Amino acid sequence: MVIPTGNVGLVCFTFQDDGALASISLRADAVLGASSGESGPRPSKAPSVASVKRWLQDYMAGTAGDFPGPWSNPGQTDFAQRVYAAVAAVPAGKTMSYGEVAAAVGSPGASRAVGTAMGRNSIPLVVP
Repeated sequence: MVIPTGNVGLVCFTFQDDGALASISLRADAVLGASSGESGPRPSKAPSVASVKRWLQDYMAGTAGDFPGPWSNPGQTDFAQRVYAAVAAVPAGKTMSYGEVAAAVGSPGASRAVGTAMGRNSIPLVVP
């Protein structure tokens, strides 16, 4: 589903067949050539368009809670899984450096690897 926003343009949410969030693209217009509305079938177990729009509006206002549907950690390796879990646990409004994340996941000195993992993050609003 593609949702237009006043802040960042179009945001595209894609879901797996089981309804879990698969990716979020902040450049949906460039990636999909879409302008607005839905772009393809939404799995029946995915959250409703209205609930995702509401969550996105709350996110932009800084008041969002948890994403309104299931999502899975996008990490392909054990290290990336640990990085995304640590970053997802950072409270709203707080930050951690890549070095702090590396130390938190038991790999001090792996800040570049944390940066690489974050660069591959497919759900950047959920795992910021």
